[in-house]
Amino acid sequence: MNRIKQVILYSLLRKPKSFWELLAENQYLLGDFVKAVNDLYEEGLIKEHKGKLSLSKDAKKLLNVNAAKFYAEKCKCCNGKGFVLSEEFQKLLKTFKRISKQHPPILAEFYQGKIIPEDTVFRVALMHKYGDVVDKNILLIGDDDLLSIALALTNLPKRIVVFDIDKRLGEFIEKVSRKYKLEIEFVEYDVANPLPKEFVKKFDAFSTEPLETDTGFKAFIARGASCIKAGGSGYIGLTALEVSFKRWAKFQKMILDNGFVITDIIRNFSWYCDSEREEEREQYQEFVKALNFNPGKPRTWWYASTLIRIESLGKHKAPVKWNKKIKIIPVDEESFTHPELYE
Repeated sequence: MNRIKQVILYSLLRKPKSFWELLAENQYLLGDFVKAVNDLYEEGLIKEHKGKLSLSKDAKKLLNVNAAKFYAEKCKCCNGKGFVLSEEFQKLLKTFKRISKQHPPILAEFYQGKIIPEDTVFRVALMHKYGDVVDKNILLIGDDDLLSIALALTNLPKRIVVFDIDKRLGEFIEKVSRKYKLEIEFVEYDVANPLPKEFVKKFDAFSTEPLETDTGFKAFIARGASCIKAGGSGYIGLTALEVSFKRWAKFQKMILDNGFVITDIIRNFSWYCDSEREEEREQYQEFVKALNFNPGKPRTWWYASTLIRIESLGKHKAPVKWNKKIKIIPVDEESFTHPELYE
């Protein structure tokens, strides 16, 4: 029995779960996970009833029944982050939640997604914990999550700049900045294009949720690496659902080969919320058509990214020079949630 099937069965040994709850626990490619669930269903090892998956009698005979007693629960006090938000951050979160409700609709054409507000604020708190916020110049390469606003609400950074291709987002950030008297610079920018020279080596830290194709990841990391100073840091979101371990290894090697050290890898640090707009939800859930049963509607967060923190060893370089154009292929065969894959 392969590892994915084993993990699914032992998870269900503890209690029945929905497809979406199992998916939220999954750490492997989405396509491999869907195949494993289908295989177990067809083999009669799991069954579905009223939106819940459970083990069959045959499955229970295959498993060590004592294993359920040792199941590790996610820490609820800190959302699995390893630390809790201070009282001041809790106040900031209330304000940030109000703001994020007005977020412009996400668009598949820009490969957008949105992290839950709590996890955006947790990222600010982690950056602060590592000394990457106070009096720092911070660059955000893409800002679907409005991290710029959460950072600005602390009044701690020296400078915040947002690079994003979506001018609607810039208009929204500027509107919020006027209302709350925040200082955020927005630059309409496509990472495929050369960098404006005035931004090269001007920042202490960058943060990004890059495109996860080979060329997309390289482009986002290249721009971040070009913009930070010697000794600067970077925060990168990367999923396991749409990036195989083979490509994880390739991306890690790219980071190390260009003069950075990986200081932290925090699994499932950022959860993506399902949009309140039905058409936005459905465009990223085409993959369920491959299932051999009806999974029902998701009632839990199921898509998460791992947070990777990197730090320059002093003489880092970018995988592509700042003044070079980069050809980007935005969707590949592992982009299982993107609508383009099913067209």
